[in-house]
Amino acid sequence: MSHVTAIIPARLQSKRFPRKVLFPLKGKPLIYYVWKAATQSKLINQIFIATDSEEIGRTVNSFGGAVIMTSAKPKNGSERAAEAVREMKTNIVVNIQADNLGLKGSILDRVIREMIADRKINFATLARKIDGKDWKKKINNPDVVKTIMTADSHAGWFSRLPIPYIQRPGRKRSIDLYSFLEHIGVYFYRKQALMDYALWDRAMTEKVESLEQLRILENGGRIRLFTTRTNILSVDSKKVLEKIGNILK
Repeated sequence: MSHVTAIIPARLQSKRFPRKVLFPLKGKPLIYYVWKAATQSKLINQIFIATDSEEIGRTVNSFGGAVIMTSAKPKNGSERAAEAVREMKTNIVVNIQADNLGLKGSILDRVIREMIADRKINFATLARKIDGKDWKKKINNPDVVKTIMTADSHAGWFSRLPIPYIQRPGRKRSIDLYSFLEHIGVYFYRKQALMDYALWDRAMTEKVESLEQLRILENGGRIRLFTTRTNILSVDSKKVLEKIGNILK
């Protein structure tokens, strides 16, 4: 039976929204809702918030969460997750970005179940079709990471720019010509694959786009892409919080 560990990497000094993981939302810090969603999984055996901040640690302990204190060395969440689980006996590691609102345990379980069934999946992540009235704003927003799916359901690439580029849209809307996908910041690793990731040098595309998953593609890894219809928001600014509506209910 596979043992599954969820790690929620958290830090205070987010560049676009400092201290966002502790931002109060309906009486709870933002990170509480991410942790709560992970607890709804039926296949995750243990959940930890990994951080180098004692303030975050105290806050997480106050609502009943478990904390692993890490160093300040990790350059991204996957590196922090790797440091947190290095000495653990676990098979699958789920790295959940600490600003994802609206995530559901059932979504996590769907991917975990597939990884248990298919041991060839070393890396996996989530994506959602971009549609609705604000599609143009999303496609052109660098805070919304776009991805493309190959014919065998793997990630072809990730970028903050619109991909693919629609060369001659004519009078049609871009989303009528291509089903753009928004990447959701949840990464699924086999433990050994995560350990390998932490040993690889940072890829140049990872540095310039500031997208940790590009390190996997540049090193020849394949990321299985799972789509969901669930509205999951990545909180990159206080303005995003105005759009949460009933997402936390």
